Amino acid sequence: MVAIGFFAASVVATVGNRDGLMYQVPAVVVLLLLLGFQIVHAGPWRLERLWWPWSLFVHGLLTYLPILVFDGSWVGIPGSFAGSVLLTVAAPRSWILFAVLSVSQYPLTASLGGTSGQCVNAVVSTAVGGIVVFGVARLADLTAELREARTELAERAVDRERLRFARDLHDLLGYSLSVAALKCQLAERLALEDPERARAEISEVLVMVRQAMTDTRWIPSGDLQMSLAQESRSAASALRAAGISVEVELACGALQPEVDAVLATVVREAVTNMLRHSAPRQCRIRAVRGDLGAVRLTVSNDGVPAAGAPGEPDGGHGIDNLTERLLAVGGQLIAGHGESGWFHLSAVVEAPAAGAAGRPAGAARASRAA
Repeated sequence: MVAIGFFAASVVATVGNRDGLMYQVPAVVVLLLLLGFQIVHAGPWRLERLWWPWSLFVHGLLTYLPILVFDGSWVGIPGSFAGSVLLTVAAPRSWILFAVLSVSQYPLTASLGGTSGQCVNAVVSTAVGGIVVFGVARLADLTAELREARTELAERAVDRERLRFARDLHDLLGYSLSVAALKCQLAERLALEDPERARAEISEVLVMVRQAMTDTRWIPSGDLQMSLAQESRSAASALRAAGISVEVELACGALQPEVDAVLATVVREAVTNMLRHSAPRQCRIRAVRGDLGAVRLTVSNDGVPAAGAPGEPDGGHGIDNLTERLLAVGGQLIAGHGESGWFHLSAVVEAPAAGAAGRPAGAARASRAA
């Protein structure tokens, strides 16, 4: 629109100063060509054309040669060419050429018999016209870049939300389903030998399934309420039901909600992998706070072959999910074998102590159970 506006103003100014079709028709034709070059040099495709120096050269010829025919009526035309120079030539050379083109209008107008006021007006017109062309074209470029950035940010936000949803679903249901399956197997074995205990196990499965359904409703909001103390107690109960000796020690004090939830997730994933991929007889869950304020949570279990680990041979993403969660709160995940077939999964987080108010009482005190 700006280029067409310049074209219309130039046609009116040039044709109005010359009578006769032999002047007016060529002027309009040349101005149409200049309009085409202006659009070519101002559009977003300008930097993709390897031959732009030649088109810029032809643009310059069509800008300045007609001055020999149209005299002073043509002196306002170089403004669009100066804008093309700013858009196509790399800085700082473009600004040097722009300054030369603007200043050269003074002697050029003077040579055509213009007064000093007309010479200054020609310089200012060329400078302002070039800056307007350059500014509008760059504005269009920035608008396109902003749209692309906005689209990319939206796509990244969708990807992050999809990953978060999948991660939360895995962390919540993976543990619940694994423990529920374990308790169902136990209830099946006890159905004839100890019906009362079998019914108790089934009742616990129902409670766990209902809790899993409740947790699943929180996934879309991303506001999962999880506690390290609560998850440790739940894990200990599930492991003891499977005949595994459990030792729990929580000596980390009160934790900030986001750190508490992440460490609770570590316990869930560690116990899930333990039940799926090893045959443990003993398990230890220990969380302590160091002298510098770092909290270290370690989940250890035996029953792991020397060449294996309670990882995810079936292609799961639990360990990766834990690593991402810990990185988000400034922590790290450490996993490895210990002595005599023990496997240790540790999470270390720099976690300043949270206020005791509003926190679960179980999260603020150390407990130990054999």
